[in-house]
Amino acid sequence: MKRDERNGDCGVQRAKAIRLVSGVILGLSLSQLVATTAAADFDLEPGDEVTVAFTGLEDLSFDATIDAHGDVNLKWLGQFQAQGRSTDELEQLVRLDAAGKIVKQYDQNGEIYIIQLDGDEIEIVRNGYRPIIVGGDVAQTGQIDFRVAITAREAVALAGGVRSRLLTDDITIDPIQLLRWQTAYGQAALKHAEGIVTAWRASSEIAQDMDLLPPVETAVSVSPKVLSELVAEQIRIRKINQENEAGEREFFTNAKKQASERIRILEEQKTELAKALKADEEEEARVVSLVDKGLAPGSRLADTRRTTVLSATRLLDVEEDLAGTSLIMTRLIRDQEQYEQERSLRLLQERRAATLDVRDARHQMDTISKYLAGASDEIGTESLIMDIDYTVTVFRMVDGQLQSREVDKLTQLLPGDSLEISVQEIAPEPPLTE
Repeated sequence: MKRDERNGDCGVQRAKAIRLVSGVILGLSLSQLVATTAAADFDLEPGDEVTVAFTGLEDLSFDATIDAHGDVNLKWLGQFQAQGRSTDELEQLVRLDAAGKIVKQYDQNGEIYIIQLDGDEIEIVRNGYRPIIVGGDVAQTGQIDFRVAITAREAVALAGGVRSRLLTDDITIDPIQLLRWQTAYGQAALKHAEGIVTAWRASSEIAQDMDLLPPVETAVSVSPKVLSELVAEQIRIRKINQENEAGEREFFTNAKKQASERIRILEEQKTELAKALKADEEEEARVVSLVDKGLAPGSRLADTRRTTVLSATRLLDVEEDLAGTSLIMTRLIRDQEQYEQERSLRLLQERRAATLDVRDARHQMDTISKYLAGASDEIGTESLIMDIDYTVTVFRMVDGQLQSREVDKLTQLLPGDSLEISVQEIAPEPPLTE
């Protein structure tokens, strides 16, 4: 680092002379959906967090998160493409870009001093990996911390192991047990209906089809009244979402319209000022010729040059204002695109979660139905006990698309993986009879 302890004005002028170059884009390199972990340092992905530290400048250190587009905003250092890079690659990119950057600091006396970065003092480290999400038939659904070489089987163990949600109860065919099963069936049926209606609402918003017909009574196992209430609730949610989205879109439309009008005015001013500057330069050349011939005093040449400089300054100011307004327009367009992408992603996630809820609830209902059927036929308890195995489905973002695949229990996981555990309950074969 180079430190310039001259007055603040000098430091500011020096800082203005620095031009940063950023925005280098690297093609994304994503792993296959199912692969073993070969290295401890995974490429950075959206949701990962990093810490930026400066040797000898602890006060400047800060944390940053890779956004949904794979970019990371490193404050005054600029914005960089992080997705697909290792922390070392990102560090080298930032170091190259920051070399020569000017930083203003204040000492204990409140006096300003200037620091010029060399780049080598910047260090970027990963704060941690994205967690693994475990759902389905496990004791404790939710997220667990990722560690290198963790397998699907270990993730299930950390989630408390697999379980059959119904076999956790004491399987005894008596009125109390029957009431438990009936209550559990009613709860599962309600969850099933809620999932179906939520998925319908999300689908209508994704397709922007408000005339999409809601689920019919035959698709659920709840009363028509309950179904009507669920549909009405989702319609209210959809209406609120529509109003919020309309407000956001109106803001972007108005802001872009204002920026576009500003650009038009500045373009006109730029054209007029360019003409004026050209005329001033021609006049200055004419006066120079007259002065050289002794036909005009030198003072007239000084006045003419001041006029030319003033015209050039005004033109530069308009060009700078035009560049700033164009940048605002670009950011507005990008922000609107990001808003629409985040909206679509949110709705897709809502629909996926609702679909998973429907599947889980359907599984519970089917299993409870077997228990209830066994109880009504006065089948012995032993016939209701089943052997338990499970399957593992991994959900992973690949090339910006959410993909899923059933994997082996010893498959090594990657940061940010989501697991769906499904219990496979197989009734034992009946005993042989003589």
